[in-house]
Amino acid sequence: MIKLTAKHYRDVAQPCRRSWPKYATQLMNIATQNSKATHVKDNGSVKELWLKMRNQGIKGTLENWTNFYQQERGGEQNLINSGKKVYAMLQKMGILWITEDMCIDYIKELVYNKTHMGLGGEEMAIQAIAKYYQLPYKFSNAQEEVQGIDGWIGKWPVQVKPEDSAFKGHVHNHPDKDKVLLVTYKKTACFIHNPEFMKAL
Repeated sequence: MIKLTAKHYRDVAQPCRRSWPKYATQLMNIATQNSKATHVKDNGSVKELWLKMRNQGIKGTLENWTNFYQQERGGEQNLINSGKKVYAMLQKMGILWITEDMCIDYIKELVYNKTHMGLGGEEMAIQAIAKYYQLPYKFSNAQEEVQGIDGWIGKWPVQVKPEDSAFKGHVHNHPDKDKVLLVTYKKTACFIHNPEFMKAL
């Protein structure tokens, strides 16, 4: 594994909009998946919207991202609708103590706070790795993202994950290190887990 420190890594906003009761976010996460409340088909790709903002030269702050999202999506109604879908699914699941307001806030947290934290960190990690290898880079489109590709460094596909989530137990979080260059990041550094992959293609 290769560790790259990056003095230019900036602090990012905390990903929480409110204090959540115990187990609330886990249950809302399951309900979000079951209801497909944040499906790209209905909500568009936040990755492509983020890149559109950055390509316009707008700094990737949380405030800028929130405002840009609302301008491009015509407000927050789609987030409210997604929150209501999550709430309806929780009702079907028999979970009655989580309110509709909590579900709407949870969706806003995913789209605003966690997208800002995740894509900002992903962006910096890809740039740092590309500089290390002295190769060009680009970020993935929506179709590539579905395949687990967050960007490209030269001809190599890259998957980027926060350091604390890359190897959690659920199967969707396990990257295939034979198919992508795996990079994890935290606020002050990023890590290349399989540098030998750069010689594989």
